[in-house]
Amino acid sequence: MPTRGAAELHGFAALLDSYLDELQGHEALRARASLVLPRLAAQLEERGLRDLRSVEPADLVAFVRHLATTPKKRAPEGTTLSAATQGCYVEAVRRFFDWLTERRAILVNPAQDMPVPRLLRLPRRVLSEAEAQRLMDAPSRSVLGRRDRAVLEVLYGCGLRRGECLRLDLVDLDLGQQLVLVRNGKGKKDRLVPLTGQAVKALDLYLQESRPDLAEDLREDALFLSKYGRRMGRTCLYLLLAKHARAARLRGAIYPHALRHTYATHLLKGQASVRHVQELLGHQSLQATAVYTRVGVEDLREVLARCHPRERLGRPGK
Repeated sequence: MPTRGAAELHGFAALLDSYLDELQGHEALRARASLVLPRLAAQLEERGLRDLRSVEPADLVAFVRHLATTPKKRAPEGTTLSAATQGCYVEAVRRFFDWLTERRAILVNPAQDMPVPRLLRLPRRVLSEAEAQRLMDAPSRSVLGRRDRAVLEVLYGCGLRRGECLRLDLVDLDLGQQLVLVRNGKGKKDRLVPLTGQAVKALDLYLQESRPDLAEDLREDALFLSKYGRRMGRTCLYLLLAKHARAARLRGAIYPHALRHTYATHLLKGQASVRHVQELLGHQSLQATAVYTRVGVEDLREVLARCHPRERLGRPGK
């Protein structure tokens, strides 16, 4: 078994180089990883670690505390990293450990439940229906292309959170009933979510023609597999989104949560009730749903301002 007490983290540099090579073409993720992962290595070395396989959740929690309390360089005394920056750094660490797990460089992922500082904010953009269609059509009909199409159809067609999508197992699908069981969502709650017809078709094609080629271990329960035959991780998901967003000629970075927000917005524009959207998204309160559906609310405001008699009476000059 690996032990603590060495002066350097064995193999970290080589693994980091290999990881950064995989991030070629996604410069934002690559730059962030280049910045924060050497910092993580230094912190782990200070704790006496000699092997990545011996990293424990407590070591990563200590790193999160380190990020939250370390003074910011070239800033007024006492200034620390913002919650948004801390969150970006922690996500970079989680993606790296997901990748290590996929590559079988480590057996257990200590970053699985790594705490992430969060802000109540919206994704930077919502896709139009035409943009969403282009994104769904971007993957090829290769082994990985069919997998990617299924992933995209589930994210956009079910409004799942990133973690909810990655945690899906084969047993969670009922293609006959067109349902997916989302386990351990926000608040540790499970929920049933209907699948769109296009998601069912994409999933069926993936299960029949791609997953058998990707599965190295028949005992693997995960629905979505990486090219290494293990459960897909955050890095793989981010990279496939970036690849197909470029192919679909979409401006800016597209992240999983943008598809969740797009899902909610398109449902509202299609006259779905806010309470139904709340149930589909797995929110405990309508207030949480309102954050995700701001675009829909702004559309309703415009209608109110244009059509309601009390609004017209309240305008200057009336």
